[in-house]
Amino acid sequence: MPTIPRVWLVAGGGWIGRAVQVAAQLATVRILTDGLGTVGYGAFAVLSSLAGWFALSDFSIAVTLQNYISERRAAELETDDLVFTAATLSLGAALLFAVVLLLAGPWLSNLLLDEFAVLSRSERTLAFYAIAFPSIGTALGGMAYKIWFAQHRGYLSNLLPAAGTVLGTVAVWLFMRSSPQQPLASTLFLYYAASALIPVLALTGIVLAAARHRFATDLLRPLLRRAARFWIFGVLAAAVLQVDYIIMAQVLQAADIVVYNVASKIFQLVFFVYNALLFALWPVCSEAIARGEWARVFALLRRNLVIGIAFTVLCGVGVGVLNGTIVSIVAPTLAEPLPMLVVILLTIYVAVRVWSDTFGMVLQSMNDLTPLLIALPIQAVLSAALQTLGASVAGLPGMIAGLTACFVLTVAWYLPWRCIRYARERTTIETERHAPFDLHPDV
Repeated sequence: MPTIPRVWLVAGGGWIGRAVQVAAQLATVRILTDGLGTVGYGAFAVLSSLAGWFALSDFSIAVTLQNYISERRAAELETDDLVFTAATLSLGAALLFAVVLLLAGPWLSNLLLDEFAVLSRSERTLAFYAIAFPSIGTALGGMAYKIWFAQHRGYLSNLLPAAGTVLGTVAVWLFMRSSPQQPLASTLFLYYAASALIPVLALTGIVLAAARHRFATDLLRPLLRRAARFWIFGVLAAAVLQVDYIIMAQVLQAADIVVYNVASKIFQLVFFVYNALLFALWPVCSEAIARGEWARVFALLRRNLVIGIAFTVLCGVGVGVLNGTIVSIVAPTLAEPLPMLVVILLTIYVAVRVWSDTFGMVLQSMNDLTPLLIALPIQAVLSAALQTLGASVAGLPGMIAGLTACFVLTVAWYLPWRCIRYARERTTIETERHAPFDLHPDV
C-alpha cells in the first residue's frame, strides 16, 4: 500500500479507536459519578491521572524501539533481534518499577489523597495499588503498539486500547450494579486491568515470533543510551502535563476536580483525533528524514497544522453550543453546564498543544531530544508554578490558563525554531556534499 494511504489508514484507525475510547471514558464518568459521588469520583480522577507517570515504567524502551525499527525499515534490514532484546529489557524495567511502587505505595497514596478524609489509610493504599500494577502492565505491553506503529500498522495500536477501555467500562458498570460497600479500589482495578491484559498478550505473541533470536548484548548499549534520553524527556513531559490533578487535590475542591475531569475528557477526544494523525505520521517522518526529504516533511506539517487547529476551534464552538446537553448526559450530578470560560480556555490550550506537539513529534522522530531536554525543565517549573498560582488566584480557570501559559512561554516557539534550523543545516550539508557532482555531471 502506498505511504500516504497507509498513513490515513493508521490515522483512521486512530480516530475510530480514540472516539470509542473517549466515549467509553465519558460513560465511565456517568457510571462513577452516580455510584461514587462527587468526592469518590474526585479520588478516582486523581489516581487515574497517575497513569501518565506509570507509563514511564518501561524506561522509554518502547519508543526507542519504534525509531530503530523505522531506521532499519528505511535500510531494508530485519528487526526481530531488536524486538526480542528490547522486550526483554522492558520486562526487567517493569519488574523493577513494580517493586519500587510496592514499597512506596503507602507513602505516595497518603500524600496524594490526604484531602480525601473519607478514605482510610488502607483504602488509599489499596486504591493506589489497584491502578499502579495494571498501569505497569499497560506500559510493558505498549511496546506492541509501538512496533505496529513502526510497521505502519498503527490502526491496531489504536483499536486495541479502545477495546480495552470498553471492556473496562463494561466491567465497572456490572460491578457498580452490585452496590459494593468500598468500590474505589475495585473500580480502578477493573477499569485498567483489561487495558493491560490486551497489549501484554499482543506483545507476548510478537516476542514469541521473534524468539529465534537470542538476547543481543551488542544492542544493549545503543538501546539504553537512546532510551535514557527519551525517558528523561518523558519524566519532564509528565512534570508538565501530569501535575494538574496533583495540584487540584491540594488547592481546589472535589467539585472542581469533577468539572475539570469532565471538560478535559471532552477536549481529550478533540486532541486524540489529531494525536492519532501525529502517531501515524511519526514513522513516515522518521523514514523521510533518514532519506533527507525535508520538503516533504514540512509539507506534511503545514497541512496537518491547518487541519488540527481548525478542527480544534470548530469543536470548541460545538462544545460551547451543546454544553448543557453534554453535561446532562455525561455527568448530571454536576447540575449545571460547564463554565463557558473553562470551555474557551481548554479550546485555546488544545490549539496550542496541536502546534507544539507537532514539532515535538518531528524532533522525536529523528531522535533529536536535545531541544526538548533544554526546554522541558523550564516548562516543568513554569507548569507547576503557574498552575498553582492560577488555581490559588482564580480557581479552575486560572489553573488552565497557567498550564497554557507554560507552553506559550517555552516549547510553542522554541521547537518550531529548532526544527527549521536543523532542516536548513542538513539541507546545506547535503547540497554541499553533492554540489561537485551536480555541477559536473560527467565526473
